[in-house]
Amino acid sequence: MSPPGRYECTISGLRWVCKTHVNLKYQFSSWELHRAMMKSLGYKQGGPLLDITIISGELEEVHLPHFACFGDDPSFKKKVRVLHVEDCGVSIVKVDEVTRFHVKILHPSFSPKGVLVRSGLRVKAHCDLLLYQAKTAFLTLHAYLVPCDSSVEQAMKKKEQSYGYRSIRKPQPVKSLRMKDWFSLTTSSPSAEVKPPKMKLRYDNTTPNFFEVFIEDADVDFGMKLISDVEGEIVWDHTIRKADYRHETTQNSQNQHFVDLHRTDLIQRVSQVKPILDKLLAKRVITDEGNSTIMAKRTTQDQIRELYMGPLRASGSRAKNIFYEILKELEPLLIKDLKGE
Repeated sequence: MSPPGRYECTISGLRWVCKTHVNLKYQFSSWELHRAMMKSLGYKQGGPLLDITIISGELEEVHLPHFACFGDDPSFKKKVRVLHVEDCGVSIVKVDEVTRFHVKILHPSFSPKGVLVRSGLRVKAHCDLLLYQAKTAFLTLHAYLVPCDSSVEQAMKKKEQSYGYRSIRKPQPVKSLRMKDWFSLTTSSPSAEVKPPKMKLRYDNTTPNFFEVFIEDADVDFGMKLISDVEGEIVWDHTIRKADYRHETTQNSQNQHFVDLHRTDLIQRVSQVKPILDKLLAKRVITDEGNSTIMAKRTTQDQIRELYMGPLRASGSRAKNIFYEILKELEPLLIKDLKGE
């Protein structure tokens, strides 16, 4: 229930003005059902589609969010419309005012509504780079380059969290970016793998593509840059700090590594010793000589103890990270039990 006043939803970006009490509800909706119709009329989406219902009262104004950047173009108002969905059909309606991030409609009636932009225009968009980190010992980031659409951000947040990823917040690109241009993501870490090496900026509110950044031995701050392949300039440049990506997966509150914290349990309970050593050998954590020394021990407990005393102690956090990932693969039930899952 909204008393008389001006309001803005911090999640959706929707704004409204009312002179009397208004009770309304709204939610994100999908553009998919309307894509063919929009294409036939020569328009494309320019923001989230919001399904708005007025339960009681009336609104004086509604301001729908959009991500299009028109710069100094004096004719931009003629290029913007609003999709209006009703039981009797779908229509394209004019807007009363266009501002940097919203379009205004006076005395609106309600149904699903969203901002449209004329097709064929090489429109620039206000964009964001959404970063999500996997809860693994190795640093894995998913970087989504998307127009500033709160429905996309909410969908990606829900999707990534369902896979156990968590958000790393960084500022937006310093300028608006042209849709359908190609962009490259680079890092200052010499061991980083970034795939794909470049990606096209496009609008997809359900399954946008992303850069995957993988760093096996991340243990320091490093830089990340987004570069426009067309203009050849850096449009996003930030430092990913160790404090941004170090968390409880491999460390406890006293900064102990998981394999150190659970050393006693792992020595006593690990059973797949030979397959583990084979993988450590392939990763060059241990040598052939070290492998023979460990396997010469009579019991599995003594073998794991020797692994701790030798290679894991000598190689530090990188070796422990690799050991942890191998344990997750070969001893998944043990690791889940130690993590309390």
